[in-house]
Order: sequence, then C-alpha cells, then structure tokens
Amino acid sequence: MEVGEDKIVETIGLVNHVWLATLADEQAKKQIGLNHVSHMWDQDRPYWYLWFDGCPGVYKMELQGSKSAKGYDWLAAFSLKYYPAETESSFDNLSTLEKLCRTSDMFHSLPSYGVCDCPCQGLHPGHGHKIHSSKNTGAPDIAFHDVIPAGFFYTGDVQIAFNERSGSVIRLESQTSWKTIMQSDFTLRDDAGGTLAELKKGQADKDYPGFTISQLLYRRLVASWSRIHQYTVESKSVRELEGTVFLSDGYTAAPMPSADVKRTIIQSELRRNPSDRLDPLPWDDHHLMEKIV
Repeated sequence: MEVGEDKIVETIGLVNHVWLATLADEQAKKQIGLNHVSHMWDQDRPYWYLWFDGCPGVYKMELQGSKSAKGYDWLAAFSLKYYPAETESSFDNLSTLEKLCRTSDMFHSLPSYGVCDCPCQGLHPGHGHKIHSSKNTGAPDIAFHDVIPAGFFYTGDVQIAFNERSGSVIRLESQTSWKTIMQSDFTLRDDAGGTLAELKKGQADKDYPGFTISQLLYRRLVASWSRIHQYTVESKSVRELEGTVFLSDGYTAAPMPSADVKRTIIQSELRRNPSDRLDPLPWDDHHLMEKIV
C-alpha cells in the first residue's frame, strides 16, 4: 500500500482515540471486553497490543500503510497477529518454530509502572518505566521485535476506510487455516546440532485457525469503532474464495491453491443514517501476507 505521511498521522490518532476512549469508558470497556491496550512504535511501524476478556493471549494490530482513497479521507491497512498462551488449543496449531519462539526468552516481557505518561502503557523499556510484576505480559520483548520472522503468529489483514461525514468500512481478510505441510522428512536442529524436532513427510507442521482468531478482534474493533463514531447502521457482506496451503521442505515454503482451505473476506459498512452512502472498496485491492514460515 502507498504511504502518505499525513494520512498515517491521521490514522494513528483515530485508532488510538478509539481504543483509549473505549478503555476509559467503563460501560464500553465491559461491552467490548477490552482489558488493556499498548500503543508501540518501533522504527517506522506503529502497532497496538490488545488484551481482551476471555483471551489468554495477546493481539497485535500493526499499521502497514495509509493513503487517500476515492470517497474516503483515508484507507489504512493493518496486519493482525495473535500470540496464544501455552494453555490455548491454538498454541498447539502453531508451527514447531513458532512454539519454540513463543516459549523462549523472546516473550519474557514484564509489565511495569511508568514515570512518564505515554500510550505504551509501560511496555517500552526505553521510556523510564519500572518493573512491578514477575508475570509475563504475553507480548514479545521489544528487544526481539525485529528478530521474530514477519510471518510468525500472523492471522490476517484488516482494512479501515474512513469518511468523517459518510461513515466507515472495516474489512477482514483471512483464511480458515494457515497450514504448512511437509514435503519431505526434516530434522530441526539447534545451534549446537542437537535435535529439536523430527518432522515427517505429509505432516502438517502448522494449522493455525487464522479466520476464527482474527474474527474475534474484528468484531470488537467494529463494535468500538461504531460506538465512538455513533454509527447506527451496519451492512455486512461476506466473500469466500479458494485458499492456499504452503508446502515446505524445511527451508522454504511454496504456496499452493487448496479447496480444503477457504479464504474469507468479511466487511462491515458503518453509517450514522440509512441515507448515507459509502463508496465501495475494490475486492482485490488488498492481498494476504504469504510469508507464513
């Protein structure tokens, strides 16, 4: 997606406002089930960590770009990730390497109290915060943010198109499963040459339920966005297409069309009045990330 600096600033400001206003309103917070939000910005990519009731893990919503679009003040694209707790069934659906990553020191991030008032809510160690708990937050340690491969823990993409006068369109695109199938036997070894795992030909090393996980965040985003902007009209639409599986030799993975996996796109058109009109978004404007392994 093309990037417009002014549109990025507008997008960040409004997304921050929606999540923080929800957190500050006890009724809205309870309705959405939002427990905590942390706005982070590493290098040139802003993102949000989100903790919800009923979710032992942590969501990450990362801004990929924002631009002008016909009929809208801006159109922004976000990637979604979910870091499951080890007790969740979705943890078992991660790849072998993702499980090793999730249980490593890369996720030894501790909550803290701050000596500064900033949107990171105490998660950024460079902002003068002090540790106040020995319990991990469930989010990656910021020191390893650029070490963890881009496709790890990925669940889907979200687009938000915003028109201050007419309304908004929020779209989720994901797959029923992000699946990686081994095409040959492969031994995964540590740096010392020791065996970490034996993967067999035909084995699904990964079967992460992207759409189900993403939809929970999507529904809460739509609810928060509607509440803050006082939208009263919602029109929903759904498209299902053939999905993709990834065939791996242990080193690389090749995408392959698969009728066993569904690529699902759902969107909500949000308006204040039934007479308000929103320009349609092209269905092929955004493509799912394919860096899964």
